[in-house]
Amino acid sequence: MLVCVAGCSLISLKSPERPLSSRDLNARILTREFSYHFIGVVAQCADDIAANDSDPEVLANVLRWKIGAAAESQRAATRLAPMMALLDTWALASQMQQFLSPGRAGGTLFGSRQEAALTVASELDEGAQDLARRLIAPGEFAQYQQFVATYTREHPLRNLEFVRASVVELWSHRTGAGARLVDSIGTIPEAMEDVSERIKITSDALGLQTIWRTELVLRESGYSPTDIRAALRHLDERLAKVSAAAQSAPQLVHEAVADVRRSVIDLLRQVDASAASILETLRTERAALSADVRTEREAVVLAADAERQAIARDAARIADQVVKSAGEQARYLAREVLLLLIVLAIVVLGLPFAAGYFVGRARRPSA
Repeated sequence: MLVCVAGCSLISLKSPERPLSSRDLNARILTREFSYHFIGVVAQCADDIAANDSDPEVLANVLRWKIGAAAESQRAATRLAPMMALLDTWALASQMQQFLSPGRAGGTLFGSRQEAALTVASELDEGAQDLARRLIAPGEFAQYQQFVATYTREHPLRNLEFVRASVVELWSHRTGAGARLVDSIGTIPEAMEDVSERIKITSDALGLQTIWRTELVLRESGYSPTDIRAALRHLDERLAKVSAAAQSAPQLVHEAVADVRRSVIDLLRQVDASAASILETLRTERAALSADVRTEREAVVLAADAERQAIARDAARIADQVVKSAGEQARYLAREVLLLLIVLAIVVLGLPFAAGYFVGRARRPSA
């Protein structure tokens, strides 16, 4: 028993840090790179449409397209599970291509430049499919492709708000509740690098989206960039008049100052309205980001709990095996010792008795 107990000190339990598999790491990196490409191509196409069209509705639609596509692509590419990020990005590209096709809800949003937007959406859809084919095993690709086709058909985009059903929830429901979405959250350096990339992607996208949303708010309020430039030019002219009046006729300064004050107040009201709208939008985005972070954190905690429970079960099983093995060895040793004691007793007690018996028989005839 002492030997067995001493042997238990050689057993150590450790929670291993399992790095991400090569497929998951490649999927995370390439999906986020594709998201940068996705946002850049959509923004470039939207700017080209705006430069060649003067329809106010088309100009507002290109801004909504840039905002919605950038926000949704960023959200899809930064999911915790790399393969779910790839699947969500692929589904987004497929939805956008179908949405901008003739006869669909977005088939006439860009007027005479609709074909250019549809061409970009088709190229992004093909690019997402090629990326998925490179990362998904051939035996699993058909399953992913069928899911994307079904998802796009059953959950099409309705407008440029890009309101979408949860790809992760639908995939989990289809594959079964027992299927694991995340095999490993990676090592500590990998997790820290993931957080750093998420912060960088969010900060980069926030600046662009703020500018686009400001332009959209001003346009929806009836102020185009031309109107704003004209108002600023008019303000400069009035300031020049004030300066000239101050030099030539001081009595006219008060009237010019009052005129300028009214213009500045009107401009400040417009800026305040735009700022309030931007702050409300940022508040909404922050709430959505907080919800995403909370969801991801809960997923990480659940994964860690599952790993901890598995380790605890392994430790309990090892302890049971050690105790069982030690008991069996102890019983075997006890049987061996008892058998040796019996043999020793027979030898020690039986030899003198046998010797006396044979000596007595040998002396009996001589008597």
